[in-house]
Amino acid sequence: MKSKSLTLSTGLAMFSMFFGSGNLVFPLVVGQISEGHYGLAFLGILLTGVLVPFLGILAMLLFNGDSRAFFERLGKPAVFWFPLLALSLMGPFGVLARCITVAHGAFRMILPESSLWIFSGLACAVLFFLTIRPNRIVPILGTILTPLLLLSLACIAFFSFHSAELPESAGVGMAWESFKQGIFQGYQTMDLLAAFFFSVFVIQHLRGHKKTPDDPAASLPIFLKASVIGAGLLALVYGALVLLGAIYAPELAAIPPQEMLGYIAQRALGPWAAPVVCTAVILACLTTAVVLTSLFADFLRKEVCKEKIHPSVALAATLLITFAVSTLEFAGIARILGPILEIIYPALIVLTVLSISHKLWGWSYLRGPTTMALAMKLLSRVV
Repeated sequence: MKSKSLTLSTGLAMFSMFFGSGNLVFPLVVGQISEGHYGLAFLGILLTGVLVPFLGILAMLLFNGDSRAFFERLGKPAVFWFPLLALSLMGPFGVLARCITVAHGAFRMILPESSLWIFSGLACAVLFFLTIRPNRIVPILGTILTPLLLLSLACIAFFSFHSAELPESAGVGMAWESFKQGIFQGYQTMDLLAAFFFSVFVIQHLRGHKKTPDDPAASLPIFLKASVIGAGLLALVYGALVLLGAIYAPELAAIPPQEMLGYIAQRALGPWAAPVVCTAVILACLTTAVVLTSLFADFLRKEVCKEKIHPSVALAATLLITFAVSTLEFAGIARILGPILEIIYPALIVLTVLSISHKLWGWSYLRGPTTMALAMKLLSRVV
């Protein structure tokens, strides 16, 4: 594969890795609560929702995609406990359950009276059969849905920006708060955690070509160029969503976060086009959920239960937890995840930056600064 083609394909792969169902929600929330300071709010989510996850991929690239070697520098217990915590948050106790609530929010734009309990139960049943019998449907859907969602978003943005006016800022006093909310909502995407575990696919894509041997330094030039493409696309999408949230802020005040995109689609494109957008969101949630379900169930069976349970049992346990957590609704899950992410994310950022410094410049101190970042954030929450 030629260098330019490899750079483009890698950049698009990184964008697709981070462009999930939840990423369609939090930028809208950022814009909706920005009080007109959408520029600063966007800068906040740009830092933690775009820059930091791409630093995570860079760190994993420098460690050749070896997550065990990456976490082992925190101590041997971290090799088990950190993946367990991270996969639990990305799996049934967090993102996986949240995927179902986002899908339900989109479904309610088609059938407003639908019950979350029934929808979640049916979704978990579908996830069980799709995961227990892997097939090509999910990868194909993923390939089709990303362009469809981007096209839908472009149409929504075009008609919204054409006919609406941007709100004026509420005053200087809210500027810093808008920036902080952007940073916090960037935590909620959990894309840094995703980078630690999913970046191996991007790294394998790079390694699969003769021009990028196993030496990480040889892959850096292509990676950096590809990152500009992937991060640029993600920033463009986030910027559009933040602006949409700001434009429709008064109307979105009474709309649950998981229903915001569907509502905006109805307002911008009309009642006939909105179901197409909502169906794309539902299917995107489904494809993301299949990957997360498989990942957690596999870790549960192999690492936690030491392969003493059948794969179907691990899968059923994963989805039972997912069902229970999903009934808390999007806002309930966010209330649980929010404080946890606010505490651990600064430490994860320190871990990422220092790991990169270790590989590039020989920086050896890791545990102390990472522990200090965690302790300081815990202390600030207590005080």
